[in-house]
Amino acid sequence: MSRAETPGVRAPSISALVASPPEARSPFLTVKEYLQAFRADYARPEVTAFDKLECGQHFQEPGFSSWEAFNRGAWRESVDLVQEAQPAIKRQFDDAESRGLVLRRARYVELPPSDYLVWEMAVLRERVSRGERIRVVVGQGRPSFQAPPPDGFPNSSFSGPSVSMN
Repeated sequence: MSRAETPGVRAPSISALVASPPEARSPFLTVKEYLQAFRADYARPEVTAFDKLECGQHFQEPGFSSWEAFNRGAWRESVDLVQEAQPAIKRQFDDAESRGLVLRRARYVELPPSDYLVWEMAVLRERVSRGERIRVVVGQGRPSFQAPPPDGFPNSSFSGPSVSMN
């Protein structure tokens, strides 16, 4: 039984994590470290659900042609390149389906959304069309919010408006 499931023990809220001193938080990973950890966790055969909480309002994805076009300001090209990524996305979801792996994502978005988030919604729309379960949580007034997920996620709940992309 996880801490979040233990009667009388509440999982920490996101606001509690933000309020904790930086030295009490886990260190942030570099993009390279994150990708290594993600790939290792994703490949574990005992994993049946993969939950991802994304809070960053800006992110760089060098090497992803759609992001590179977006970064140059070529919006139409960037959306067209998302379509070109369909075979790779399809392979990922075919693999997940063959393993019985459920993919879920919560995306925290501040309003007004950054240009990166506007671009990312095109990518997420493609992922939803392949079966990923995505919820977008809209925040208010915290544009620099960057917190790690609480212990027990996804057993914790978000407060505030939430919309499904499904």
